[in-house]
Amino acid sequence: MTKDHRIHINSPVGEVLVTTKDLDPERWLDFPDIGLRQYLYWVHPETGASIALLEFEKGGGIPVRHTHASNQFMYCIEGEYEYSTTGLLLRPGDFYMNPKDSPHGPTLAHTRCLLIEMYDGRHYYEKPSYHTDETLVEPTGGSQ
Repeated sequence: MTKDHRIHINSPVGEVLVTTKDLDPERWLDFPDIGLRQYLYWVHPETGASIALLEFEKGGGIPVRHTHASNQFMYCIEGEYEYSTTGLLLRPGDFYMNPKDSPHGPTLAHTRCLLIEMYDGRHYYEKPSYHTDETLVEPTGGSQ
């Protein structure tokens, strides 16, 4: 059985506010083999669209070239994060967009990195080798 890592909305109008002091240490998803921690701020239960905070340790990164089943968006808050194949380097304040089905990666964090990552739908067609059933964000029902 997998944990429910979704933020639960208590506002009568659906607003969500998550401050850094509210981050529950138990909700971080750890990927120790690739030097990554992920905190899911929000996941749409039907589409799998999501917003997450990513923290890469220096030297961490996604080890393989891969594609996504939806558009991927990233905003670099801190650090230097490189897409090794193209040499594209994200620095603080940089915005990155990778279209659905576009191969990219591997990646490398040259320093400790903090990134906001967003998807407009489900992340993958098939589970990548660096994910587990607990770390993979999947829709819980509805259209995909």
